[in-house]
Amino acid sequence: MTQPHPIRITFPMAALALGLLCSLQLEAQSTYSPYSRFGLGSLQSGAGAAQMAMGQMGAAWTDRSHLNTLNPAGAAFLTRTTFAGGFQIRSERIMEGDSVAKGEVGGLTQVAFAMKKAGGRTAVTFGMQPRSQAGYDVAQVLTDPVAEEYEIRYFGSGGLTQAYLGLAHRWEGKAWRQFYDADGNTTDSVRIITSGTAVGGRFEQVFGGMERSRTINIANPIYIDTRVQTAEDHRNAGFTLGFVREQLVAAAFDKDRKLVSSSLLRVGGVFRLGRNHTNNRDTRWSSWQTLSSGPLEVDSVHTTAEVFSFKLPMEMTLGAEWEFNSARGARWRTGVEWRTAKWSGLSNEMLDPGVTWVDETGVSAGLSLTPQGMDDAKGAWGRATYSLGYRNQSGYMLIDDGAISSSTWSLGWSLPMLGSRSGSSLNATMTWQSTSAEGTATDIRENGLGALIGFTLHPFFKNQWLVPRRYD
Repeated sequence: MTQPHPIRITFPMAALALGLLCSLQLEAQSTYSPYSRFGLGSLQSGAGAAQMAMGQMGAAWTDRSHLNTLNPAGAAFLTRTTFAGGFQIRSERIMEGDSVAKGEVGGLTQVAFAMKKAGGRTAVTFGMQPRSQAGYDVAQVLTDPVAEEYEIRYFGSGGLTQAYLGLAHRWEGKAWRQFYDADGNTTDSVRIITSGTAVGGRFEQVFGGMERSRTINIANPIYIDTRVQTAEDHRNAGFTLGFVREQLVAAAFDKDRKLVSSSLLRVGGVFRLGRNHTNNRDTRWSSWQTLSSGPLEVDSVHTTAEVFSFKLPMEMTLGAEWEFNSARGARWRTGVEWRTAKWSGLSNEMLDPGVTWVDETGVSAGLSLTPQGMDDAKGAWGRATYSLGYRNQSGYMLIDDGAISSSTWSLGWSLPMLGSRSGSSLNATMTWQSTSAEGTATDIRENGLGALIGFTLHPFFKNQWLVPRRYD
């Protein structure tokens, strides 16, 4: 019986995909949420496709082949120089009572590099990723005893981008594993790595802008309509620190003293330090009237320029992960994380009436399975990694005494590329997200379905990155 040919993803294919990624704009709208109207927009975790599939974990999540874009210490565990990138497409459904609105959006998720010499313990990281997104176009139809029926429409777009440069280093702990005969005498010993400790930090520059407008359109033509437009320019800079501790819990060897199974425990933390944030806001009030030929501006009432400066809180994430490598070649990984940020200490000066900052908390959990190793797998499905993740987030913004909360389920698949000979992979993740703010007067609910495609690429050009040349 003829075996089916395995899926071959070669570097020419990867290079073409990489070109398409680089042609996209990092600021492309990737949300269609009314809740992104408030504060700094909808905050983004910055997780790559492989991490997204594991509930967007990053504190203790480490991998020898995939770049951890959340914890700056994670790059020290990579085996070699790594590039990570991806893009996503989302379909979102907005519901309020019997009203339903739909929208499709997409954009580049990140561009990240880790420069690391094969066998080294130090890595330099740099890249760009979205920090927040704003994108909405919603309307409410209300009635008034005097003006009768009128419509309030809210529109917004934009977001913040984060660029960073980081450094990570890893220390290893080693010990001799001794083997004994039936009489208890030492017959052999093997020196193995029993632990790894990595620390890292990176400097981050956040920049970007958001445009927002609020329009009141009165059905009765005798009334003049009004529009308020704001343009915001945001800036902040600061540091994020992280650590990861990896400990070998158990190990089993065969008769040839080769490691056949092991268990690893990892703990880690990410600390996004507080930093000063500046928001330069220009606001313009105008009057206009809708005629048969279209909207006509009647008068520009006035404009204002304001500067809001405040200190963002420290965001802390702590996590743990367990990994088991079986004698049959299967790899199991599972982990959990907890996050918190004290947003309630910020001034509400720049927010709309009825909106306040509130402390944020969240949890994530993930599970992954790689059925077989690269050398043992007979096909693409055997060497692929399958992941399931969950993420819950509550807080950050309080709207009419209702905190914004979201829950996200994710299902992922990662396939090593045969043509790369270096552990590069194609990563795909599906997400299902539900967002609401219980207790609000409008009770807007969101359901979103997303698809994220990413690449993890290792040295191309015949694997010659950072490899010393030899000459006769």
